[in-house]
Amino acid sequence: MLFESFREVPEAWYDVWESADLGMDPKVLSAFQRTLAADFRCWGVIVFDASGVAIGCAALCLFAIELIESANAAVVRGRERLRQIWPGLGRMKVLFCGLPVPAGSTHLRVRPGAPVETVVAEVDRVLRRLARVVKGRLIVFKEIDEASAAVSSALSSLGYVCGAILPVHALHGSFGSFAAYRDALKSRYRSQIQRSQKKLAAAGFEVLCGRGSAFVAAHFDAGVHRLYVAVQQRAEQKLELMPASFFQELAAELGDEASLTLIRHEGRTCAFTFGVTRAGTHYNMYSGLDYALNNDGDLYFNLFYLDLDQAFRAGATRVTMGQTSNTFKSRLGTSARKLWFFARTQPSAFQWMLRLLAPMCFPKVGPVEPNDVFASTASRH
Repeated sequence: MLFESFREVPEAWYDVWESADLGMDPKVLSAFQRTLAADFRCWGVIVFDASGVAIGCAALCLFAIELIESANAAVVRGRERLRQIWPGLGRMKVLFCGLPVPAGSTHLRVRPGAPVETVVAEVDRVLRRLARVVKGRLIVFKEIDEASAAVSSALSSLGYVCGAILPVHALHGSFGSFAAYRDALKSRYRSQIQRSQKKLAAAGFEVLCGRGSAFVAAHFDAGVHRLYVAVQQRAEQKLELMPASFFQELAAELGDEASLTLIRHEGRTCAFTFGVTRAGTHYNMYSGLDYALNNDGDLYFNLFYLDLDQAFRAGATRVTMGQTSNTFKSRLGTSARKLWFFARTQPSAFQWMLRLLAPMCFPKVGPVEPNDVFASTASRH
């Protein structure tokens, strides 16, 4: 079953989706779909068995990948001039099983006990049919982890080529506050945090934290959104750029699950983090930063410390912290979960070319060295 609006999700979706699962929450998917409707299309898929029982679901998305990405202004100007003549130049339509929402997990779900290969094969069939209709040139299942070995095996048997993605970092433990977490660390890790915290205070920065739609609506303005755009423009792996309305709509949908952490200087916000806490898990989702002030108060580091405090005070025992800054996050005591994507061409006659070019074109992802940061195992609790 294929449907186009996450605002009106069929009842069968809830037979597979678990309410603690943020990445497949229809409210999150609907907010994403509404705010970016002009730029991409998305669909939901529900897979049924022969008796009519829902055994799987997936969120699909079509958007154009930028192939001519450059920090060189001359290259960008030349690209835009050429696109006045050839609008599609340097863009490729890619059909994803997944949306560019930083939840750190695949957008494919299989009901416990259901045959994984059956669900994967049906979603693949729907994707290939859609790709022919919308002229998608590549089909990608993204953010598959080691716990999804059966999904990986099913995709490999269908001829998909595998590539690595940057790992997602997660911090596990029950602390109650950031101060309790910091005190549980070994002295050298604790002292590094304290230096950054003192630097922030000494430079005259102010901190403002809150939860819920009213707080986000009051403080997430155009200036805050520009900080987010600045971070996205500098990111190595660029996600879809979300408009300011997305943050306010998502907070309106999620209520007190949504949190906003702000660092201010001379009455102006210079850094923020937007997060979501649900069922003991906190998602550090989006951040923004004024790079000109970053070194004055170690803003990047302190943003994470402040967001962790929000998470721990809300009862989170697991915090997902994104897919970059491996060294810094490892020094916070995170574990890195490996992720992969699986791709195939459309039409499939060109799959041999993708398989040939994969070793050269797919990104290389090295291991993340873990750090033993806690004074004792018991200190996590």
